[in-house]
Amino acid sequence: MEFQKYHGTGNDFILIHEIPNNPNQLAKSICDRHFGIGADGLIYASPSQIADIKFNYYNSDGSIAPMCGNGMRCFVKYLKDNDLIAKNEFMVETLAGLVSVCYNTETKHIKIGLGQPKFDLDTPDVNPPIKSLEEQSIAYEGQIIRFYVVNLGTLHTIVFVNDSIDINQIGPYLSSIPLFPNLSNINFVEIVDQNILKVTTYERGAGWTLSCGTGVSASAVVSYQLKKTKQDVNIIVPGGKLKVYVQKQVFLEGPAVRIATGDYEVSNEKI
Repeated sequence: MEFQKYHGTGNDFILIHEIPNNPNQLAKSICDRHFGIGADGLIYASPSQIADIKFNYYNSDGSIAPMCGNGMRCFVKYLKDNDLIAKNEFMVETLAGLVSVCYNTETKHIKIGLGQPKFDLDTPDVNPPIKSLEEQSIAYEGQIIRFYVVNLGTLHTIVFVNDSIDINQIGPYLSSIPLFPNLSNINFVEIVDQNILKVTTYERGAGWTLSCGTGVSASAVVSYQLKKTKQDVNIIVPGGKLKVYVQKQVFLEGPAVRIATGDYEVSNEKI
């Protein structure tokens, strides 16, 4: 099986041209960093009846993610690198809805529209329901962890960090508390100033990542709604820099880079 590997500010993905028969098993195999190629997720295209093309994404543990901001930018760069789509502005179908994308031929950056955030949440995202931007809290090892929850194509939890928070322990714990029946991505946010955020993300289905596109976008939305930052904000992640524009809908802009191309040997039961 031919593959190409890309990264978007350190969030890495395997992209394949063919549509696999068993994508969840293939994702687990090909994304394994010891017995496979290694990546945070598997992406492939398929035809769409409602957009120019469809985006299919599986986490490294084989679970489906409805949307991935960094993955979408890598998907667009893959389409352009391989002449699979001629237009520089087009629509992509995802399980989270339609996503608008714009490929800048000069900078090679990709800007994607993530739609409008959802603050009033209910099952299957959360149980019990959460009203718009209600601060949530939970006790953990003698301290109170306060957080906000938003859906921006996928479920995200925002924690504004302080010196007492040990994110390495809290990330996996908070992701799987009973409030989240299907787990949540956890974003730890430091306000540098009104124009800059630092964000570190624990992703459900992938663990700690160098970057999470929808996560930084959700962090920017919540920060702006709480009047901590301006509408347009630069985001520093462990893998690089991104920019988020909080307008009528949310836009994410950043790079995508091809790392490698090659052949992956698979057995029939894996694909």
